[in-house]
Amino acid sequence: MMSENSIEKLILDTVDLPSLPPVASKVLQLINKDGSSIVEMEELIAKDQAFSARILRVANSPYYGRGRSIETVSSAILMIGFNTMKSLVVAASLKDMHNRFGLFEKKLWEHSLAVSIAASMIAKRTRLVHDEEAMVAGLLHDVGKTVLNNNMADKYSLVIQKVFDEGASFYAAEIEMLGFNHCNVGGLIARKWKLPKGLEVVIEYHHADELPAFDDSSNEVLCGIVKTADALCLNLGIGFQMHKAIPDIDVQALGLTSADLDKVSADVEASVQQQLAELLAL
Repeated sequence: MMSENSIEKLILDTVDLPSLPPVASKVLQLINKDGSSIVEMEELIAKDQAFSARILRVANSPYYGRGRSIETVSSAILMIGFNTMKSLVVAASLKDMHNRFGLFEKKLWEHSLAVSIAASMIAKRTRLVHDEEAMVAGLLHDVGKTVLNNNMADKYSLVIQKVFDEGASFYAAEIEMLGFNHCNVGGLIARKWKLPKGLEVVIEYHHADELPAFDDSSNEVLCGIVKTADALCLNLGIGFQMHKAIPDIDVQALGLTSADLDKVSADVEASVQQQLAELLAL
């Protein structure tokens, strides 16, 4: 097995790690800032007219606008909610990272959005972490796949083919064919972007059987929520239809019951398609 340093060197020799879009970077700072305000968010979005137009288009969509005309960013924030607006900005920035937007990119996008919705619902139900933090973590958990797909499209297409032809997991297929996986790449990206520790842990360890010891136990909890949301969405077949059996979801670790998970699954299925349709238009 390769050492962490060897894996990191291999990745850095192979992959061009992107910079975090400036708007998303500032939004992530707001998420972790106590007392951040609607005014700060409005000023941030308003600086980019094209970005503002995209956000207003979504705010006026049937799912969010509910028939009302929303003409300003401040009105959009009041209508949609401060925390949802943060997630919309991160989602739009993440979508912009794709070099192209074919079938695989659409499925990856759908999966990330669905996991973000499911993670937010689980966070609300368990009250173990803030739901907006869980939503953003769900959005970003597979960012390593986006970067690999952008950097080595030909090689990564073979990984994708192996996953869908043989039922292998992305994690295993990547290690076999590339020598590292999207979690390794994602961890490096999270550190380059100086993301909050909780997001870094989710991105790097959402497929790990065991987590390292962390000073802040909430990092482990957040990772557990996203892992559960990820498994739930795979079981529902949202984004990726996996041929391979999905491992059972450990509901007890988060204080959930099977009935809780059934309710979350039903809520995700009921809301995700409409939300996906709106967010795909970002």
